[in-house]
Amino acid sequence: MFTKFILISIIQLYIIQTIFCVYFGHEVGRTSMDSTHYDRRIVQQQCPINNQIKESHQTKYFVNFKSLPSSSSSTINNNNSNLILIHGQFISNYEEDQLITRASSSPIDVNNTVPLSLDQATIDVIVDKQIIGNLSVYVQVIECIDCPYKIIAQDLSSNKILNLTVNTKYNYRIRIELNNTLFCIETLSLYEHGHYILNVKISLSSSTNSSSNSDLICTLITRHSPNNIYIPLIIGGIILLILFIACIVAQKIKFRERLIILKNRFFKSVPPPQETPHSYDLQARTSATATDPINATNGNSTLTKLPPIPKISNVAVPKSKRLLSLDGFRGFALVAMIFINYGGGGYAQFEHAPWHGITVADIVFPFFVWMLGTSLVFSLKNSIDKGVSKRTLLKKVAIRTIKLFAIGFILNTRFKVDLTVVRILGVLPRFAIVYGVVATIEVLCSQSKQYLSSTNNLTSTTTTTVKLGTKKRLTTLFCDIINFPLQWLINIALITIWMLIIYLVPFEDCPAGYLGPGGLHENGKYENCTGGITGYIDRVIFTNKHLFNFPTCLTAYECKPPFDPENLFGSIPTMFLAYLGIQAGRILVMHQSHADRLIRLFTWGIISIAIGVGLTAGTLDGGPMPLNKNLWTLSFSLFTGGLSFVGFSLMYIIIDMFKWWDATPFQYPGSNSILIYILHLVFATYFPVQWIVVNTHAAHLAMGLWGCVFWIIVAYILFKKRIFLVL
Repeated sequence: MFTKFILISIIQLYIIQTIFCVYFGHEVGRTSMDSTHYDRRIVQQQCPINNQIKESHQTKYFVNFKSLPSSSSSTINNNNSNLILIHGQFISNYEEDQLITRASSSPIDVNNTVPLSLDQATIDVIVDKQIIGNLSVYVQVIECIDCPYKIIAQDLSSNKILNLTVNTKYNYRIRIELNNTLFCIETLSLYEHGHYILNVKISLSSSTNSSSNSDLICTLITRHSPNNIYIPLIIGGIILLILFIACIVAQKIKFRERLIILKNRFFKSVPPPQETPHSYDLQARTSATATDPINATNGNSTLTKLPPIPKISNVAVPKSKRLLSLDGFRGFALVAMIFINYGGGGYAQFEHAPWHGITVADIVFPFFVWMLGTSLVFSLKNSIDKGVSKRTLLKKVAIRTIKLFAIGFILNTRFKVDLTVVRILGVLPRFAIVYGVVATIEVLCSQSKQYLSSTNNLTSTTTTTVKLGTKKRLTTLFCDIINFPLQWLINIALITIWMLIIYLVPFEDCPAGYLGPGGLHENGKYENCTGGITGYIDRVIFTNKHLFNFPTCLTAYECKPPFDPENLFGSIPTMFLAYLGIQAGRILVMHQSHADRLIRLFTWGIISIAIGVGLTAGTLDGGPMPLNKNLWTLSFSLFTGGLSFVGFSLMYIIIDMFKWWDATPFQYPGSNSILIYILHLVFATYFPVQWIVVNTHAAHLAMGLWGCVFWIIVAYILFKKRIFLVL
């Protein structure tokens, strides 16, 4: 009955959308799970009545020019004046719209403030009267690495003011030249709703405090203090920390059990038997009646038989045999992804890096890939223990791969079904490709004896190594590696092929080894080489019509060719990240003591992070192989894999080792991750998930957090109703 109600509600909501074309909710921001990237022009064609609402959330770049009267520098007269020459397309918006450049000669009082939107600041460039001649103004986005200056204005003189309204999510370097000989350079780190004045003067001595050794001095003055946009973020973090502590305290005092007792006394009812959560004994064999979880969504073992068909069903899944730390880690990553997909409060830290580098938004999807490998080991071992044939397992792997890819493709068509231009790749398609390959390798190469510890299932390897020889001691310590030589060789071979193609194969007019975004990068030398050979392969196979049209490099670098962040060739290093997760699963399966598990997990985490940072020469966004989610470089896989090892280990300590926390509330979305992921995308712009709020960071932060809370509540209800999406 409950399932029918959900399906009927979904159909009704889609009918309402089609008839009235009404969207409730502010625009979803940049996402970590890139299947939420969509062509916003298609959305506006569907719902033109909402265009004005969307425009209010798009950051603009404005340039205004005002003539100054000769008698005063604080006011501007009403006389018509010649407009300064403007060079119109400075940088591009993240969406399809360009950041706007405009000119105006209307009178304005310098003391008046310009209305500013979210993440905007204004700066007035004022030229001293002693400067005779015309100045040229150039601006460079610092986040645009190796990019040229873009000319903003020419013929700027002492009787005019250059007013800039800029996006404060970026830092700028402004260069002002006089007759192509004298110049000054100033770095601009501006903050939201700040009003600044940049005074340009002539140096009276050779020794000045200017930012250059020229005869021009640029002095930045704050006329109106900016907002502190991080206060809402700090307050929100404190509230979440208090709630987390409250959950732990409630668990310790058994608050839930007390409420149940009070309810039963009040209503005089007999409570059902309660289940006690315990960590899954990963070394033990499951009974013959247990389900084959190779086809399960999360990979955790269960004791009751699940339906073999992919549908939403009422399934009794007791918590007694689930590894709660894995559910908690998965749920935490899913909630973080929902928060980022719902805008992340409008903070730049929760948006993807323009190209090289890494942000909070970049690490969420890698966590899921890592957990894919970890869960795969549990399900594969259980299937092998039950004697399931490899042919049957391969068939199930193929079916689940097709299902994941199909769901991802359908999600790509949820805004407008135009199969001639629909995006083919995406998060779930990438997930499907990675799962299909790594699961096939594991099924073909794995044997039951490989998962047996060399100490014959003794409780701890450290207590037996004294009696063993050196060779046996090494075999005992590294059995989770030594027992799987063929799998390691295949994965190393795949990543070697990827590196050889990346660094040795040129294409068209682009050099081998190019990892840049194209566009303005390196002064536009490789303008059409966005993504190097990785992007070229996608453009050849899928053509530009079926790729993502708004990559993260569009704003800062003005990259021109379409580039899909979930590209086909980048699946190879993503498979290596999944294999790191497989290594974590082997550690949990083959070693039973907490000490043995944690030592290995932390060691793998530290080594992976060190190698990942080493490949960038310690710079993260530089070196021979920068961290890059768009290309999914090997350094990115190693770095995020190391973070996954460490993050899961911390969860394991507080949840399964010391049992300080029962993973509430993250265990609920974590145990039903695929269903919650799909629902949060489909209903992203529906009430009560989101609605229009005032355009401030505090309001958008509250809306994003509410979206997380809403889907946690839904996941809790589904968990209590035993409704899970089984693939």
